[in-house]
Amino acid sequence: MFSEIELREAARAIESTQMKSEKAILKLKDGSPQRRLTAQGIAAYALARALIARELGEVPEQTAFAREALAQAHEAFAFAAERDNSILPKFSAGTPQHTLAVRRIRAFEIAQALILREAAAKSEKSDLLEHKS
Repeated sequence: MFSEIELREAARAIESTQMKSEKAILKLKDGSPQRRLTAQGIAAYALARALIARELGEVPEQTAFAREALAQAHEAFAFAAERDNSILPKFSAGTPQHTLAVRRIRAFEIAQALILREAAAKSEKSDLLEHKS
């Protein structure tokens, strides 16, 4: 589905975004919407990094993710991708900011695809178990 290079670049971009978010959350007020969104983003980044690691064969295939966590992660990446797509036109092509935004957008697309595939596999497995009963 994705090359090793694409997966490694996505992992690096997502890790960077996660680290920045972990620093930012410390400055946000408890209970604020910004803190809640940032916390959801951090959870989504961690989940995506785990899916990428599994895709690269770096963690066991049996790693399981709850449906709700997958849905929340997909929503968080959709929000983040929309945000980055909206700021992309503000950067001139070839600038470090533009390159970073393009790489982040691609990483988020890869993460969303892996999350959707995981959710579909989970749904198929659930359907199979229901039919066996």
